[in-house]
Amino acid sequence: MYVVIGVLTALAGMIWAIVALQKAGVTISSFNPFLWQRRMAWKKSHGEKPLNTLGDPMNVAAVLILGVARCEGEISAEQKRAIQGIFETDFRLGHDAAADLLLASSHLIRNEIYLVDNLDAILKNSQSKFKARQVESMLSLMHRTGELEGELNEEQKKLISATERYFGRASQTQDAW
Repeated sequence: MYVVIGVLTALAGMIWAIVALQKAGVTISSFNPFLWQRRMAWKKSHGEKPLNTLGDPMNVAAVLILGVARCEGEISAEQKRAIQGIFETDFRLGHDAAADLLLASSHLIRNEIYLVDNLDAILKNSQSKFKARQVESMLSLMHRTGELEGELNEEQKKLISATERYFGRASQTQDAW
């Protein structure tokens, strides 16, 4: 009889603990290791900044070109028109697609102060997709964008040289394979 009373007391205590945890906001399913694994995978894939998840070389180049123009401060209307013209001619986009790319790029870098500090994170997903000609073209477009309002300033030079160094380092590691 005392065994039955002990089992019933343990069962009642366990039910009481589960109800108390649910009232505190803890669900039983949170202890499921498979659910935890899916949550962590979701958080890892969607928890990053959108700027760091760019995979298309054209989008990355657009962000860096706009970042060079933004190193001087706010972007003027003439600079925006020139950059949109670059997107239309060099990326072979239509007027609306170039305007959308400019808008998306400016949205991605709106909270970034120095792109140089985050350059590795920005380029890590797309680095393997860049071809040598695309890298050269992107660097020349960055130079051309920086020289829209005069000579390159120090921040623009830092961003361009850091990009050159990054792709130089990447091509050295690729050649080793």
